[in-house]
Amino acid sequence: MNKERAKEIFHAPEMIEVTHDERPIYIDEVIERNETARIHPIDQPNIIQEVPLYELKESKDD
Repeated sequence: MNKERAKEIFHAPEMIEVTHDERPIYIDEVIERNETARIHPIDQPNIIQEVPLYELKESKDD
C-alpha cells in the first residue's frame, strides 16, 4: 500500500478493510518519515506493531 492511500484510509470516516499477513487490522497511525504504520488486529486492540506500508493490503469487494 502506498503512503497516500494509507493516510486516506486512516482519515476515512468509514471503516475500510485492510489486512496484514491476511489478518484484518486497524491502522492506528501512518508514520510518513519511514513509510510504516502502527497497526493492531481488529480483534486484539492491545497488540500493537509497526509494519512497513508495503505489507498492508486493502480488501477489495470484487
